[in-house]
Amino acid sequence: MDTGKFNNEITRGEALRKLPEENIDLLLKTIEGINRNMEFKSIILESMEAVRLVMNAEASSLMLLDKETGKLYVSLPTGPAKEEIKGKSIPKNSGIGGWVAENKRPYISNDVESSEHFWGDISSTFRTRNIICVPLINRDNMVIGVLQAVNRRKKGDFTLHDIPVFQALASNITVAIERARKIDELYELIREKDVMITEIHHRIKNNLQAVTGIIETELPDIEEGKAKNLLNSMFMRVKSMSRLHDMLCNRELTDEIDLDVYLKQLSEKIEEMMGGMNVEAALHLKADTVRIKSHRALLCGLILNELLLNIYKHAFTQSDRKGKIEIELLEKDDQVILNVSDDGIGIPEHVDFENKKSIGLWIVDVMLKKLQGDITIQRNPGTRVSIRFPKEQNSE
Repeated sequence: MDTGKFNNEITRGEALRKLPEENIDLLLKTIEGINRNMEFKSIILESMEAVRLVMNAEASSLMLLDKETGKLYVSLPTGPAKEEIKGKSIPKNSGIGGWVAENKRPYISNDVESSEHFWGDISSTFRTRNIICVPLINRDNMVIGVLQAVNRRKKGDFTLHDIPVFQALASNITVAIERARKIDELYELIREKDVMITEIHHRIKNNLQAVTGIIETELPDIEEGKAKNLLNSMFMRVKSMSRLHDMLCNRELTDEIDLDVYLKQLSEKIEEMMGGMNVEAALHLKADTVRIKSHRALLCGLILNELLLNIYKHAFTQSDRKGKIEIELLEKDDQVILNVSDDGIGIPEHVDFENKKSIGLWIVDVMLKKLQGDITIQRNPGTRVSIRFPKEQNSE
């Protein structure tokens, strides 16, 4: 019998009524599992075994269509010859599977050797007696493969009542395949973007290193004064940004970084660089572990950079160039608190962080506004600056 030559008018309900109760339960559980499970390979393997059991067949196979060649490849077979036929292919439009894929119609043959569409067995150890085959058709009405069950057990025949049941399984397996392919496409897109972003970050890092290299080369030739101080400050700001990019690249571009680690590395670098100013200031850092978005960490790092530069340049008098600098990082109630203090001469009363004449203090003010934070200053003895900002960006 060849159902490719006439219409199938048997409803799924009629077909289900003829199934044994245990096969109906298996069919429903299989469909439920396909719709629920995201592990594509495992659920398809289970589904193919269910196909064999529900259809009471000796073997079953899922054959996927190669869009470029038109060949059907045996993807997931079950039965006695599964290892032999896995990965084998059928030429374009050949065999019963090729006919089903080309015509988008189911096919039953209970005497395959006399079927005009039978291409031959692809196994040397397994003989096909009868077969039922249905197309896998996606939402775009495109055939992506075929599903087939081979050799009804106890030498029984496949009937028209088997087609709606088989189509129900095929329909849900098609959904699972399309879902898996979409997930693979998304993963590939993410991988490509990760590669691109990594390349961008490495270029930024190289550019920052080039800028600091130029400044470092020019600094020895500039006499002491405002220009040299300005270049020194610029050098440290670029170094602060470069340090974060180093961390991002080393952590494979995670969206969050350890703020405590970043500030520790940054403060140590500043202490090392500013040692040439003959300031003997012992720097101590006490920090909680704080995970924060990388862009907010950069803003915080720039603030610390400016505060430390200001301390090294102004906190200690010429007669007493020794001192102590303390940095404290806390997380409390989804707020990040950064305290920076010294035991120097104290910040003057007239200092205004919004004063654009002081580039460093103005940078602190701008960065603080981006962090949606606030600042408090305590003077005499020394100076204690306390920065507080939300760990996550507040929506406005």
